[in-house]
Amino acid sequence: MKTIHKHRLQTGSEVQKLKLSAEGVVREVTYSQQERLLYVWVEVPAGSLLESNQVERSFRVFMTGDGIPDHAVFAGTAIDMMRPEAYHIFELTE
Repeated sequence: MKTIHKHRLQTGSEVQKLKLSAEGVVREVTYSQQERLLYVWVEVPAGSLLESNQVERSFRVFMTGDGIPDHAVFAGTAIDMMRPEAYHIFELTE
């Protein structure tokens, strides 16, 4: 059995850590106008909710035109419809 959980990311360019299942897959990325925050929905095995089954995974937000490291894996893009901004979320796998 699987489940999906929502996690929040800041729009800045710093590396952000999330505690997730190692098997978790990012399924959706959105931008909240009201909160000016990004959200990622991650599909995980239902049994991975236990703290002992989670690992720390690193994500970073890149703006359009930013240099992206070769080891970064694309997770999704969210667009701010009120401003000309796009936020590209990558998982840092190194």
